[in-house]
This record gives sequence, structure tokens and C-alpha cells, in this order.
Amino acid sequence: MNFYEKELAALKRSGRYREREIYDENIVDLASNDYLGLAYKSDLDHTAFATLQQYKVHGPKASMLVNGYHPIHQGFETALCEANGFEAGVVVGSGFSANIAMIESLVRRGDALFMDEKYHASGVLAA
Repeated sequence: MNFYEKELAALKRSGRYREREIYDENIVDLASNDYLGLAYKSDLDHTAFATLQQYKVHGPKASMLVNGYHPIHQGFETALCEANGFEAGVVVGSGFSANIAMIESLVRRGDALFMDEKYHASGVLAA
């Protein structure tokens, strides 16, 4: 038995083995990031595609700090800030990225950072 087979067997014995499954389109999903149900709105796909066709560049070419970022992204950030009364804001791709960015931006050498065992792995990784 090779290393990976042993590791997989140990995960199965401990009940921690997980497998990916194709999702069932007929269930009510309360555990995903699609809490607004946008994945089911096909008209959004068409609107988004038509909007992107108005621009020469349709997606990021590199880091926003290297090549700049898309006007749609800037407009989205501005709209969110205005709707919430914020001076400025940044929209990132995931909560994981947001946690890492927040901790790396705000916490400095010598600062004390407290988190419990239930804090998300992204915060632990950033710390």
C-alpha cells in the first residue's frame, strides 16, 4: 500500500473522507455562495455577455496593481460604497481572499491577533 492509499484509508476510517458529487438541480441549496439565487437567472448571463461585448478587454490580464482593473469592477465597487455610505471599498473574489487581505493589511509586527478554533482557515493561514 503506497502513502496515498494509507492516507485515504485513514481518512475513511475516521469519517473525514469526502468526495465531490454532481449537484442535484432540484434541491433547495442553503449551503452555497449562491444565496441570492443568481445562478438560476439565465437573463443575467445574456445581460452580462452583452455588457462585456461593449469593452475591448473582457477580463483581467494580471494583478489589478500591475495592469489596472476593469471599469465594470470599479463601477461595482463605487455602487456598493454609495449604497452603504462608505468612502471607498475593495471587492475581492472570495471570503478567503478577503480574510487574507484584511489581516495582511491591518495587522502589523508586534500586534496581538486573537482568534478562536472556529475562525475560518483563511484567517489562520493569513496570521
